[in-house]
Amino acid sequence: MNPVAQPAPADPLWTWIASHQAKFLGGAVVFQVAVLLLLIAQSARPWLTGTTVRLRVVPVDPRDLFRGDYLILTYDFTNQLPPGTNREFFTRAGDEIFVSVEPVEDGKHWRTASLGWSQPQSGVFLRGHAWGHPGNEFGIEKYFVQEGHGRHYEKIIREKRLWAEVAVTRDGKAALERLIIEDN
Repeated sequence: MNPVAQPAPADPLWTWIASHQAKFLGGAVVFQVAVLLLLIAQSARPWLTGTTVRLRVVPVDPRDLFRGDYLILTYDFTNQLPPGTNREFFTRAGDEIFVSVEPVEDGKHWRTASLGWSQPQSGVFLRGHAWGHPGNEFGIEKYFVQEGHGRHYEKIIREKRLWAEVAVTRDGKAALERLIIEDN
């Protein structure tokens, strides 16, 4: 007669993991969904909690303006550095730069009030990164347009009739809401 093989005793750790497998799977799914919702909320924060400002888009070389299906937007503060910064010996590339903006007399348009390396204590300001050349980045430099409409926007920018509506949070994070074409 052949003896019947007895199963080896199960490892208590693996037994416990197997008995809680559904909880681990549910926790992993909840964690992934929470991370996705956090990323969505973080990118939507300027639109939800920010101040909306209208900034004039300034013209750049039209050959570089339209690449593919998006416009490259520049503003009056894009290629500026704070006073006293020597562009030739620029060593602060990648550092945070702050642009304070203030409303003009009409109440709906805004202009640059100051540019600096330290965060303003009050008022509306944009937080970006200084790159020296070709300029500063604030996260509002690209705008996707419908295919075939780039030339139309190029013309409007050269005529200085294009404005960008930008949502800005209290800590300076900016998000481009929309472009507005105005008659002069």
